[in-house]
Amino acid sequence: MKILFFSIALFICSSIDAKIIEINYFNESIPYLTQDTLFILDIDDTLLVPKQMLGSDMWFEDRIKQQKGSEAFEKTLNEWEGIRHFTQMQIVEPGTQKTIEDLQKKKHIIIGLSTQSLTLSKVTFHQLISNQIDLRVTAPQENYYFQNENKGVLYVNGILFTSGTSKGKALFQLLEKTKQRFKRIVFMNDKGSHLADIEKEAEKNHVEFFGLRYGYSDFRKKSFDSRIANIQLYRSGFTQILSDEEAKALVQKNP
Repeated sequence: MKILFFSIALFICSSIDAKIIEINYFNESIPYLTQDTLFILDIDDTLLVPKQMLGSDMWFEDRIKQQKGSEAFEKTLNEWEGIRHFTQMQIVEPGTQKTIEDLQKKKHIIIGLSTQSLTLSKVTFHQLISNQIDLRVTAPQENYYFQNENKGVLYVNGILFTSGTSKGKALFQLLEKTKQRFKRIVFMNDKGSHLADIEKEAEKNHVEFFGLRYGYSDFRKKSFDSRIANIQLYRSGFTQILSDEEAKALVQKNP
């Protein structure tokens, strides 16, 4: 009995002290939110995902491996940005829009945070709006442009675009400009490695931090097929990208 009690107590203490937490559904974030919390949402694979494999995170990683030379990353990034300008996006987890709207009605402050370049700021905003997500509602209203690690950073329409620079440093520069102070920051991202940067800066600034590693899209990533994505890359037009089903049919015709 004593051992059981000790185990339960140890579990509770560990849960309280935990900073990086695994969640599978968006609404699992709600218990971590208080009225003095800044809730930060990653965009790609957390809120939105391409309707097809082409342009997804898994495609990006696979495409870098296909490219040759030291410029593989830059080449892939340019391709990815081009695809993002005309691909259709969809919600990662159905019902996320309603959860965000309900939290905004309760006056929770929510912003978006992305490593995307500034050139994608408009298209990403419109893709969110077309999926009934408006991050402007409770976010700081004024727009800001500033430098971070010698690159331009833009905060607009409730989203902070960091151009591949440190998310943590960019975030706290923004908070300094808005003169806002929060007792807690909660950051939801599908990649655990991206949570550490915000955690580091939060600790420096003595702000409690909870990183939520969001796993809803994991199953989709496991189903990635580079053959399908390559068909979509080379046989799609600029007005419409082949669906996964259409590309799969072509793969099966020419295995």
